[in-house]
Amino acid sequence: MAPNLVNAGKLLQCNNVDCRVPPPAPPQIVVPRKAQSIDYMAKDYDSFLRAMFDLIPSRIPGWQTRTEADMAMAMLELFAYVADELSYYQDRVANEGFLSSAVEYDSVRRLLSLIDYRLDPGVAAQVFLEVTTTGTKVVQKGFAASTKATDKHPAIVFEVSQDEILYSNLGVIKLKTDAASQAVQAVLDGEFDTRLSPGDWIRLVSSPGGAEWAQLDSPITFNPVPDTTTITLRNPLTGNYPAASTTISGNILVATHGQSIEQSTVGTGAPNQQIELDFAPLTYVATDSGQVQSSLQVEVAGTIWDRVEDFIDSGPTDPHYTISQDNNGFITVNFGSGQQGRVPRAGDPIVLRYRYGIGEDGLVAAGTITQFDDADQLISSITNLEPSFGARNAEDLPTAKLLGPRTLRNQNRAVTADDYANALLQGVEEGAQTFTPLHAKAQFVWTGSWNTVIVSVDFADRLPLDSVPGRKQALEDALNAKRLAGYDVKAEDARYAPLQIGVVVHVKPDFFVKQVRQSVDQALGPAGFFAPSHFGFGDPVRLSDLYAVALKVGGVQYITMSHFKRLGDRYPDETAQGVVDIGPLEIARCDNDLSHPENGVLFVRTCGGKEGQ
Repeated sequence: MAPNLVNAGKLLQCNNVDCRVPPPAPPQIVVPRKAQSIDYMAKDYDSFLRAMFDLIPSRIPGWQTRTEADMAMAMLELFAYVADELSYYQDRVANEGFLSSAVEYDSVRRLLSLIDYRLDPGVAAQVFLEVTTTGTKVVQKGFAASTKATDKHPAIVFEVSQDEILYSNLGVIKLKTDAASQAVQAVLDGEFDTRLSPGDWIRLVSSPGGAEWAQLDSPITFNPVPDTTTITLRNPLTGNYPAASTTISGNILVATHGQSIEQSTVGTGAPNQQIELDFAPLTYVATDSGQVQSSLQVEVAGTIWDRVEDFIDSGPTDPHYTISQDNNGFITVNFGSGQQGRVPRAGDPIVLRYRYGIGEDGLVAAGTITQFDDADQLISSITNLEPSFGARNAEDLPTAKLLGPRTLRNQNRAVTADDYANALLQGVEEGAQTFTPLHAKAQFVWTGSWNTVIVSVDFADRLPLDSVPGRKQALEDALNAKRLAGYDVKAEDARYAPLQIGVVVHVKPDFFVKQVRQSVDQALGPAGFFAPSHFGFGDPVRLSDLYAVALKVGGVQYITMSHFKRLGDRYPDETAQGVVDIGPLEIARCDNDLSHPENGVLFVRTCGGKEGQ
């Protein structure tokens, strides 16, 4: 009875018609708010704050407070400030990605390097210093001489480019005989062969008037009987120098603008360590070959590390570093990450040696370099008889941005087959040699794994590439410097199409047969019609062109052909067609060399004319 009474009580409490337990309500689906569109034109504090004010009514309709002391207002202003800062950085990063809008030196440098344009860092000025010494003085590389400092202008420092030995008797040297204009040798009065060396500079001064610098070359010889020394000059003299009125200064030092600095620190052991140089701008000097060389040297734990443009090809143990430069010329040295480029170990001593000073700041007037420090007190005086020269300021960003894209007109990358061929036709330098093919033809070949660019070359000497030392390697090095990534390159000998030419020359009655035949042989031979430069890859040989050349020879009445074909029995005669077709990778050849008939033969027969010389 009890359970029934309980159930009855529940029924009495139910006011619904159907008193069954209702089913559970379905879960409420929350519809996400629609993303608010962003006004990308908002770039500053006021714009961001106004955009948030405009958004408030749709999110919090009842909030009308605009009091500055309100916490919500303070938060909105803080958000607007942070958004202004982030927007500035965003714009700067985006602008640095385009050459037209980039303003940072390193950004412009990296963008221009994509088209192989290198910003000119400038060159330090050079100067010749005449030294007076009371004894034998060893001057080491880096010996400094400078202008005199004033309240308004600091001293401008020049440093000697290489070790030199100065002698007291080289201050004034006399000529034994006259040295005429355009002469490349001069005879000195006395023994100087052990004190003058090839590469040294001297200054010749004649009274009145002429003076010039001259650099010595080998040989330098001493003749003991008349007690004279004969010197050889690298360039001919431009003036006349009589022995009676000419003196020569032999104690000459070559110096360049820039002051040496040694900066020390230690490795942190952390990847991507950076060290900023304390002084700027970095000195670059011109080498004998005309290249620009940096004065920066980085030594880590006693080992000289190498500078690279980037760490793309650097391994974890490679002692490499890169440099970056700001708009004020200050250099930062960047070390590797441990995966690309080695990381200096914690505590390793790092020594940065460099010079600072560049460009036209080093142009000084004659006679202004007089200050020096000589611990031995053997040097009496130093001066520059002429102004310094050769300075060049670093290239500024507007100039680089203007000139850089123009280099695309002179492409430094090979893309098409003609690009690879033209890279060799311009000539390839290897040491003192220059290899310039007459013709070059490139083709792309798929080797099964990658593309190979094979360039066939034809030289005037027609010698195989492997028979000339260094020629093939020089050509392939030049191709490698211009090839695209993923391509292999190879240089090979041109394929030749030797010809068999038979000509019957009908000589005019009043001409000697022998002379006419010799003239026809010369006109049609390898020095004439079949000269190596006449036919390129794929050029057909036309009978009409051969006729035109032969008929220009004096005494030729007309000619007929007995053979006009490629060499070999399997090739038909092409006299009726009037043209011998040559393959696209072949060059027509007819050397008419009896010792090498495989390179083409030319038979000339004569009819008519008269016998004799």
